[in-house]
Amino acid sequence: MTEAAGAYRPPWFCVLPDDDAAGLLARRLAGQEAARTFKHTSGRPWLIASGWGKQLRTATAGPLKAVLIGSCAVSTARLRDLATRATESGQDEELAALPGSYYLITARRGVRSARGDVAGLNRLYYACVEGVWALSNSPQILADAAGTGVDGRWAALRLLAPSAPSPLLFSRSPYQGVTPVPPGSKAVLCPSHPVAVTRYWTPPEPVLPLDAGAERLREALARAVAARVASVPVASVQLSGGLDSAALAALAACARPAATTVLVTVGSRAADNPDERWARRTAGLLEGVDHLVLDPGGYPRIFQDLQGSQFALAEPASFAASAARFRQTLRVLAERGSGAHLNGQGGDEALLAPLSYLPRAAARSVHRAWWHLRGHAALNRTSSLSLARAAATAGTYRQWLIRGADHLTAPASPAAALAGWEAPPRLPPWTAPEVIRDLRQELLVAAEAAEPVCGDIATHGTVTRIRSVARRAGLYRDAMHVAGVPGHFPYLDRAVIETALATLPEERTDPWAPKPLLTAAVAPLAPPGLLIRRDKGHYNHEIHAGLAAHYGELADLFHGSALGEAGLIDEKVLCQNLAEAATRRLAPAFITETVALELWLRAAHP
Repeated sequence: MTEAAGAYRPPWFCVLPDDDAAGLLARRLAGQEAARTFKHTSGRPWLIASGWGKQLRTATAGPLKAVLIGSCAVSTARLRDLATRATESGQDEELAALPGSYYLITARRGVRSARGDVAGLNRLYYACVEGVWALSNSPQILADAAGTGVDGRWAALRLLAPSAPSPLLFSRSPYQGVTPVPPGSKAVLCPSHPVAVTRYWTPPEPVLPLDAGAERLREALARAVAARVASVPVASVQLSGGLDSAALAALAACARPAATTVLVTVGSRAADNPDERWARRTAGLLEGVDHLVLDPGGYPRIFQDLQGSQFALAEPASFAASAARFRQTLRVLAERGSGAHLNGQGGDEALLAPLSYLPRAAARSVHRAWWHLRGHAALNRTSSLSLARAAATAGTYRQWLIRGADHLTAPASPAAALAGWEAPPRLPPWTAPEVIRDLRQELLVAAEAAEPVCGDIATHGTVTRIRSVARRAGLYRDAMHVAGVPGHFPYLDRAVIETALATLPEERTDPWAPKPLLTAAVAPLAPPGLLIRRDKGHYNHEIHAGLAAHYGELADLFHGSALGEAGLIDEKVLCQNLAEAATRRLAPAFITETVALELWLRAAHP
């Protein structure tokens, strides 16, 4: 089940201009296996796609050609009607606001445009290939066509954990000469002109009280789930035991009253991890479900079989350290014939506000904000004063970026990490000194012109967290495609995100009540007592146990490493840190992200 580097390619498409110069690139792409070609009125190809099956649908109305690619439960008649209305109005917004997660591509009088989703689950890239500008969902397709290699500066940015700040995150792709389109923006392609990128989405203002937000979320989330699972013979849900997955399991069972829904839980070797107990409890309360608990004793550990179990993907995958575990889950899902697998990734990021919401909440109610401040401080083991000071002194976005540039290798204070514009970017201790210097300078340059997603710090923080998890989820989905299991992330749908953002942050985030917006939304559709869990499991035990069991394999990975050869890390410092990881309180993300980058670079340069 291991793919040779470059042998497997997730579904892809490429948009081309109505230009004779695009002919060579079009013939090259059209010659690939199972490629479908859609043509301009002139007869020249304008869209070439492969691997999408029924997820690619088209509608034509007068001069407009519209293509939806991805997950969108819209009938052919409705799609045709919307295309007609878009032709009359000249606007594509209704087509772009349908429920689901998809690409929208249009061609109208010589102008092509393409947009992904607002979360960044469906990403877009553009490049100039032999003088022709082209758009694609695959950076590798464009890089192969242009003959370019891996961008070394991008690789350096990938060392930042938990991720690079937004201005850098969407400034580069893995390949030289291939540029990403930021989520919430569209790319416009005209003959003989460079690609123009314009923003089409801005987050809504947070104005809704809990009751109104819960009603809207109930409808949006129920539609998102039903659109994926209602019509497939076998549907499944990754049931971790947390509230997000429990809500998806309940909604999936509601959407499939006459069919069984498979719930899959991976057991934990840690005696103090309550996830399995809560997952069993959830499954016991639901009707029409079949609960599979995978025995942790027969399950691969994290860091096991690192080089033999990887997926060939466009970017390093955060789950690379757990690839062997993931493959085993995929085998189980494929054996059960799952036609739609729901995953709760994005639930935390969409439904909870970062603690930078506290100052604006205080303007609405000092007492409530103080009550929340005390609760959050206790939960995060910091002082109320430290948290209040961090929230009040975050400064402007540019000031925050400058501070981040000056502290790339310093430990982040818990309070500052909780209440800033984004998660503080940090480099692992094995980063080469010259890389630290270069990234610091790059961040300072980016800060000069950087603008937040919006002026509200909590909304900006929520959107950036959503987009960070969506990048990871997109790679997770692409890897699932290898096993023929369609993966879906309902919490990353536009309607779900917009509903959460429109709800007052102090209403949807409460240290004294876990995920009040979700529980209020789903409770009327779920069995009594289903959504009552108050704690949250973690996988630190699994990570440290995997490190102990597979330290030798990890150490070998970083002797003569691709990262070391590229001058990005100090291998000796890294191996010393791995040997002392259990006692050094090293952030697990430093290890897992470095491992992911190393494995990806090896595949890119076999």
